[in-house]
Amino acid sequence: MSDRRDRKGALAPVHPGHVQALATSVPAKGVLHTLAGDVEAVWQVPEEVPLALQFNSVPYAVMMGTPADFEDFAIGFALAEGIISSPLDVSGALVLPSGEGYAIDLSVPEEKIDRTRMASRAIEGRTGCGLCGIEDIKDAIRMPGRPLPRVALAPEAVARAYGELPAHQPMSRLNRTVHAAAWCSVDGEILLSREDVGRHNALDKLIGALARGGYDLTQGFVLMSSRCSFELVQKCAIAGIGALATVSAPTALALSLARQAHLKLAALSNRGVMIFDEE
Repeated sequence: MSDRRDRKGALAPVHPGHVQALATSVPAKGVLHTLAGDVEAVWQVPEEVPLALQFNSVPYAVMMGTPADFEDFAIGFALAEGIISSPLDVSGALVLPSGEGYAIDLSVPEEKIDRTRMASRAIEGRTGCGLCGIEDIKDAIRMPGRPLPRVALAPEAVARAYGELPAHQPMSRLNRTVHAAAWCSVDGEILLSREDVGRHNALDKLIGALARGGYDLTQGFVLMSSRCSFELVQKCAIAGIGALATVSAPTALALSLARQAHLKLAALSNRGVMIFDEE
C-alpha cells in the first residue's frame, strides 16, 4: 500500500508486508558462482506452508502459501470463489497454528454460504494453483452472472503502475521469489498490494483487503506480477473487478473469458503496453 504521512509528517508505511517480509523468509546459505569467482552467500527464501481454510470449523481446502495476511486471504478466497458475497457475511475469523502451517476458520451464518459454489476437492491445493483437487470438470470454470463495472484502463496508467510495482513488493525485494497483486487507481497509482508465493493466493489476499477496506472497484484495476491465466480472470470477475493487467499475455481461454465477462485486459510488451480488444 502507498506510504502515508502521520500528523508529524513522518513517513509511515502501512502495508503489513514491510513488517512481515523478514518474518516470512528463511536464510539459506550457499556458494554463489560468478564469472569473477565463487563466494559464500546467504539468500532469503520465502516460507511456504499449508493454509487450511475452514468454514464454521468444517475443513474446506488446504492451499500452500506465504504465512501472512491470513484474514485477507481467507475472505478474499471466499469472495473470489463466490462462496460469500460480502465481507460482512463473515462474523468472525480465527487463525491458529496447525501442524506445519495455519488454520483459518471463518464464521459465516449458514444462510450466507452459497453451497453451490463450493467445489468438491479430493486433495490439497498446490502453490499458486486454483484447480488442484477439484473433482468435477464443471467446477473448473465458474464465471459470474452479473455484469462487471466499466473501468477506464489507459496505457499510461498501466505503464506507471508497472514502474511503481517494485516499490510495493517488500517481500520480493528480500527473497526475489514471491508474486504480487496490486490495486491501482485509474491513473496508475498503486494504493494497495499483497504478496504470496502463489499468484492466486496473492490475488485472493488483495481481493480480501479490498473488500475489507471498502474500496470502490469501479475506480481502479488490478496489476499482477505474473502471467495471466484464466483463474486470475475468473477470480477478478467473480469479485467484481473490471480490469486486470499482467506482465505477460493472457492465454486464449483467459482472453475468451475476459471478453465474455467484459473484463478489460492489459499486458506488458517489450514495445509498450498491450490493451486487448473486448471482442
